[in-house]
Amino acid sequence: MEVITITSILSAVVGALTGSLGAALFGACIGAALSAILIVIHETNRERKNRALDLIQEYSSPSYIQIRNDAGKALKKSMVEIDNPSWDNLYRKLSTEEWQKISKIEHFYKKLNLMVDIEEADSRYLAKYFEVEFWHWQTRYFSRINLASGDPEMVFKALADAFEQPTNNNASVQKTSETV
Repeated sequence: MEVITITSILSAVVGALTGSLGAALFGACIGAALSAILIVIHETNRERKNRALDLIQEYSSPSYIQIRNDAGKALKKSMVEIDNPSWDNLYRKLSTEEWQKISKIEHFYKKLNLMVDIEEADSRYLAKYFEVEFWHWQTRYFSRINLASGDPEMVFKALADAFEQPTNNNASVQKTSETV
């Protein structure tokens, strides 16, 4: 609000000093409009950052860490035991509890992909946290499951475009990932 007041007052003063009431009013209107635009841009950016932080907080909550660990164990086991680890085969062959945890991970990344795709969350903030995590899940599990399901290897296109793939994925994942 300070910006509107200062800009409007400054424009009005300049107009008044030049002796033109019309110029003073026009200057005040231009100043108010520019200030409003800047405030909208600032608030939009702030909301996008807050959404990114909310997603990070959800993913890093203790309960979600447990879900990720359990899903990682179930997927690791499934990749060895199931010849064709498609989404349908995983659904049929895993216990309900294991499937639900894997499904929660997949749905979280679908939500994350959508938020990045429609620019509702700041992808720069998300990339700093999710870059290694996303590529861990994508290279170890999702790409293989998607191919077995007849889907494209990369269904999280927005995330793949926004998050740089680590050069040495396995070393990075073991250093920073809390998942199995």
